[in-house]
Amino acid sequence: MVYWLKMIGMIESPAHGRYKWNFVDFAKNRRPRRIHPGDYVVLYAVGGSKRVFALAEVTSEVYEGGHEARFPYRVDVSYLINLEVSDGVHIDEISTGERDLVRSLMRASVIELRPEEFERAERKLREAASKQ
Repeated sequence: MVYWLKMIGMIESPAHGRYKWNFVDFAKNRRPRRIHPGDYVVLYAVGGSKRVFALAEVTSEVYEGGHEARFPYRVDVSYLINLEVSDGVHIDEISTGERDLVRSLMRASVIELRPEEFERAERKLREAASKQ
């Protein structure tokens, strides 16, 4: 089992509201070869909010089927937590002193989370969900 942080949205088109899809798309030229069923993905809203807002389990292998030519690859997911972006947790709350996650995401749209980063994200998201 591997933990991932995946950007959702783009700076020019930020994510907002609740992510309503049961899949996550990936950009062309970046087919995610290491993501497999049973892995977990934390969704991060790109743009002004800088919030993680969902935690999901990957339920399929990567397949072609993205809804835009720019994002042709996809994995199916099942949500454990899915909050409105505005109710999510600021990314700084899950970053550790060892790594700035925002800076790491500047180089890739999906990065592997260290166990302690994932545990922080899961705990903070569960806390935010309990306030709903």
